[in-house]
Amino acid sequence: FKYYSETGLPKRSLESNTCAVCANPILVQNNEQALIEETYKLQCGHTFHEFCIRGWCIVGKKQTCPYCKEKVDLKRLFPNPWEKPHVLYGNLLDWIRYLVAWQPLILLIVQGVNYVLGLE
Repeated sequence: FKYYSETGLPKRSLESNTCAVCANPILVQNNEQALIEETYKLQCGHTFHEFCIRGWCIVGKKQTCPYCKEKVDLKRLFPNPWEKPHVLYGNLLDWIRYLVAWQPLILLIVQGVNYVLGLE
């Protein structure tokens, strides 16, 4: 990423053939052999390592392009049905985290409702 310019004003630009998530090159030439990693091209035209964009969407909980913020089509990103449980499992874990985080408030509200209704 380049966040500077000769004029002194910061700017953001993505070099071609660079993953915006990990900032590593998409194709790495290594003498006679080329190390080619699986890539994924979004509808906005930006290309990322497949592993990076999956992590961005599943672990990072972001459904937008890391560079231009256009929405990522998750149905296109996960075409195989056996990959979708990872997303569902992540959503389940989110709900459990929310319940644990909000548990004191939920218990307080339940106690208040019980007290008001005389159900002690």
